[in-house]
This record gives sequence, structure tokens and C-alpha cells, in this order.
Amino acid sequence: MTTPTNSSDIHREVSLITINTIAQIPLKLNSTNYISWKLQFETLFIGYDLIGYIDGSIPCPPNTITTDNHTFTNPSHKLWIRQDQLLLNAIISSLSPTIIPFIAYAGTAREAWNILANTYAKPSRGHIQQVKDKLKNPTKGTQTITEFLHSIKARADELAILGAPVDSEDFTDKILDGLGDEYKELVRAIQARDTPISFDELHEKLLSFEAHATTETLATSFPITANPMHKTAPTWRAPRFNNPRPSYSSPATTHQWRSPHFRPPLSSINNSPYRQHQPPSKPYQGFCQIYGIQGHIAKRCPSFQLIPIQSSATEHSSAQHSTSSW
Repeated sequence: MTTPTNSSDIHREVSLITINTIAQIPLKLNSTNYISWKLQFETLFIGYDLIGYIDGSIPCPPNTITTDNHTFTNPSHKLWIRQDQLLLNAIISSLSPTIIPFIAYAGTAREAWNILANTYAKPSRGHIQQVKDKLKNPTKGTQTITEFLHSIKARADELAILGAPVDSEDFTDKILDGLGDEYKELVRAIQARDTPISFDELHEKLLSFEAHATTETLATSFPITANPMHKTAPTWRAPRFNNPRPSYSSPATTHQWRSPHFRPPLSSINNSPYRQHQPPSKPYQGFCQIYGIQGHIAKRCPSFQLIPIQSSATEHSSAQHSTSSW
């Protein structure tokens, strides 16, 4: 007669735990991040009390149980199989497509776990040398300090798992050698210390230095500029005609002043010799209804009194007659 080795197997709580790999295992396993990937799963297995499915401390219960010469299907066996397959599915979902074929024949989560451990955590000489080559000449480049330090730390942790840990001082030197020229002052200060600096302290100092350098860069990128003063456009003032009878001798404009009804443009008046040689202002002499200015009345407006210089006596007398009609 076969009896269950543990009576709790029969009364095991019938509840299954599902791992959401998208939210809880965001990092997929590839050929270089086994340590980080393993850490994600181990914390979940311990938190959900499922680590026994991986290390073998919770073996698969027997398929059947016998009591009083009667054989029954063991419900704990079925529950164990279901939970184990959910864990195996979570492991498969967290692998890169190129790694899935390695565990294609694994029947349990523990078998898949051991295959991956033997493949990526096996302390072979070739594997160790491969990781050391990646850690030989690290360069920060365009990475942030956090990204740079994490990439180096992942390589050092991988070597530690493979049985080839990196010396702490050598590890620090690799970090300092990979920093750019902008960190040279901090590098000199760290190298001048009497005692070695820990990774956590180095990380903190580099983060502070990076934040300070970023602040200074932003300050110099946006210099303070004074607001330009608003200038008011000069107000145009109409010219004052104090000389009732100016004389124009330019032959190019003589024919334009012949008609008593012609109104010359203001720009012509402003640029005329009369404007350039304006005599001192005189007392109020009236308001011109034609141009809307003071200094003369419409009857004495210069635009109707300009007499062109003509050699013909007939045209001269005609111009005088037109002017005298006002």
C-alpha cells in the first residue's frame, strides 16, 4: 500500500500563481545578461514561495494515492503539474527568440532553469575570456553615468558567477579609464585617495558630478539678454511756408508748376531748395485750407503763386494774370 509522504499534499491549497512577464520580467534573456535575468526570476520565486519548483525542494507528488486498499488520483499531483507549467511558460516568455530552442525539450521549469544555467553560467575558459574581453576597454561615450556603470557592473558580476571575480581596485580603474576628459578633475581626486573607493560611493560621486556639469551646460546655453527698448516712430510734420514767393529754377520741374490747380507732392516741397533755406519763422499769418497747415492762407499758397521762368513775354504775362485772379 502506498501512502502519501506528507498529508499536506492532499489538502494543499488549490490556487495557482501566474507571473506577468511583461510587467514583472521586463528584461528578456540574451547571451550577455544572464545574471540580471536570473535575479528577476529568483526574487519572484522566493516572494511567491515557488523557489522549491526550481531547486527541487518541492518535488512532484505521486500521481495516485492509496487509502484502505483503494487507489485515488492525487489532486496535489495535478496541481503541481499545472503550477510548474505556468512557471515554465513564464521562463519561455522571458527568453529572446534565439535562445528558446535551447530549452525546447525541457519538460519542467527546473529542467529549463538548469539548461540555461549550464549554458550561460558555466565556468568554461572560453566563456570567461569572452566576458573579460568585453570588460577590457570600456568607454562611456554618449551613455549616462548610470548606463555606463551598470554595463561594467553586469560584466563584473558575470565573471564573479563564472568563478573569475575582478579585483575591486582593478574594477575601479576600468571605470575611471573609461570616463571622458570632462571627468578628469574628479578622476585625479579619486586616484589621490589613500583608501580605495567603493562602487556605491563612486557611483554617487559620478552622478553628482554629472548633474553639476549638466546644470552648468544649461546655464551657458541660455545667456541673459536685455529687452530691446521700444522706439516711437518720429511724427511727420507738415512743412511751413513762410516765404510767400519762393523761386525755383530747376528746368526739370518748371512745367509742373505752370497750372494753378496743380498740387505738388509733399516730398517735393520737403526736398526743395526752399525747404533747405528756410528763413526764421514769422508770426501767425493764417491757415491754409488746401494743405491744412499754418503760415499762410489759401489765397497766398505758394503752390499757386510759383511763376516759371520763361523767355516768352506772353507766357510771363499769362502767369501773372492767373496769379492776380486770386
